[in-house]
Amino acid sequence: MLKYLRMGSKRTKTIWWILTVVTVFSFIGGFIFLFGAGFDANRQAQITGALGTVNGSPITRTDYQNAVAEQRQAYHQRFNTEPTDQESGMIEAQAWRGLVNQRLLDAKARSLGLSAHDREIVLTLQAAPPNMLLSMPEFQTAGKFDPNKYGAALRNPGLNWAPFEELVRQQLPVRKIQERMIAAVKLSQPELMQAYHQRFDKSAVTMVSVPPATDAPVRPPSEADLDRVYQEKKGYFCAPARTQLELLGVPKKYSDEEIRIAREQAQSLADRARRGEDFAQLAKDYSEGPGAEQGGEIQRTFQPGDFGPELAPKLAALAKGDVTDPIAEPGRFLVLKCLDRVQVPNSPTPGLKLAQIMITAHASDQSMRDQMEDLRKLRDRAKRVGLAKAASEKGLTTTRTPFFPFGGTPPQLYDAPEMADWGFSAKVGELSSIVATPDGYLLGQMVERRNAGPAPKSDVVEQLRQLAETEIRIQAARTRAEQIARAVAGGSTLEAAAKAAGLTPVTLAGVSRTQPDPRLGASPEAVGAAFGAPIGKVVGPIESQAGWVLLRVDSRVQADSTAFEQLKGQVTTEILQRKQNDFMQAWMASLRQDAKIKDLRTP
Repeated sequence: MLKYLRMGSKRTKTIWWILTVVTVFSFIGGFIFLFGAGFDANRQAQITGALGTVNGSPITRTDYQNAVAEQRQAYHQRFNTEPTDQESGMIEAQAWRGLVNQRLLDAKARSLGLSAHDREIVLTLQAAPPNMLLSMPEFQTAGKFDPNKYGAALRNPGLNWAPFEELVRQQLPVRKIQERMIAAVKLSQPELMQAYHQRFDKSAVTMVSVPPATDAPVRPPSEADLDRVYQEKKGYFCAPARTQLELLGVPKKYSDEEIRIAREQAQSLADRARRGEDFAQLAKDYSEGPGAEQGGEIQRTFQPGDFGPELAPKLAALAKGDVTDPIAEPGRFLVLKCLDRVQVPNSPTPGLKLAQIMITAHASDQSMRDQMEDLRKLRDRAKRVGLAKAASEKGLTTTRTPFFPFGGTPPQLYDAPEMADWGFSAKVGELSSIVATPDGYLLGQMVERRNAGPAPKSDVVEQLRQLAETEIRIQAARTRAEQIARAVAGGSTLEAAAKAAGLTPVTLAGVSRTQPDPRLGASPEAVGAAFGAPIGKVVGPIESQAGWVLLRVDSRVQADSTAFEQLKGQVTTEILQRKQNDFMQAWMASLRQDAKIKDLRTP
């Protein structure tokens, strides 16, 4: 109900997007500089306190702490605030994925005999110092890296640079293999010229859209229709390698006394705010929720209905400056203040700008140990009978994630992204460790893995049914589209023929192949006609996902060959970066799929 208030601001989706992208390409733009390297077996890694292994190579606690610290620093620089609990989980996931990728690349570089020479190390320290050096206060002026201070330190014979030299020595082979792989991606002159024309050739067209028939019932799609559509549209349902998990979520247990303490503190803060104390300062001093450092303000506008039917009337009645009584959530209480009521476009109800104070209950150490022990027993039982059955024996229910690719963390795992990583490398039937989340504990079992390719028909039956029914309705509108084509063939203009059929033509200017108007983009064939048909000729009807299209090319302008010389650098860079990213993503996915990765961070 109030999950958004626990998740933080609008940064969250942005951060997940960044996490998905940076996870794969964190090496393309530079190094991840880490301490330590070793190649002990998994068991020895556990004994020595390592947090995981990649093909037997340990990831030490120091490695992980340094990587997390670096990601937290990058987060703070980007958003100018400290991360929430959930965002901290994302940061830790990014740090872990970066460490795994670094180990994989390091092993590949060593297998190719790549190494670092002394002169290369010196030049790298001079020209591209590690991030940890760039951020050291000793080399900062007015909050920015000062190359003069850094250069002076390099020239100081009294400073010991050996640890950083060793750091760069370990990382240079990784950089070399990255450069080799990226250099393997080429762009030919014909490809570049084709891309240039696809972007900058322009057409102006007049088009008539004939929508699917919706004014009469149509027969339901048959099984044969579904089979035919699946075979024709199979490419639409392609996906990368993906996995599915069975999940058991168990909320934290709190005693009545623990809940009472949290409720009374929340009520006390609500009363103090109503008596005139500054709500923002109270949030900074006491709130345990996102945005506390900014006075608890939530960076979005709410509608009362967002809070569910029970709370919606109470929220709708809030005036500017009003403070609510504590709102109970599992394990926490929320106190809300209405900062403002704002008009929302196309909504009769004003929106609410809110700030919050979140007070959480705190379970005793003994209570948490008892609950963890119960979960360990349930996990042991699940090893024998499966997670779903073991949970049902305790009166608990499990859920399943959708199939998800590596890096595509499903919403159920936003609070435990490390489990998503585990699931992608786990064997079918394997159980995860018990993962603590802000609301409780999570246990997972790997249910199924699918290779890259089209989804099975059984997974997309509803989409196929919708597509098949739409096709039937499109075919029912064919007569109307052909009527317009016959009228044009008989000497009528496209505009007159469309009007006679009860339709209105539209004129589209500046259409390109890569950025067609959305009304035209639903049909690749229509886009092709806009650049292939003779000027002045009416073509169609052309079937599209949105019905039928008839169009006339009114004018066409080819891209200026002179401008090509000015723009080819920009176009080349954009295309190469996309191809390099796609290549590196696929290559890293193959390395990871073949790797033996052990995550020992959780009990």
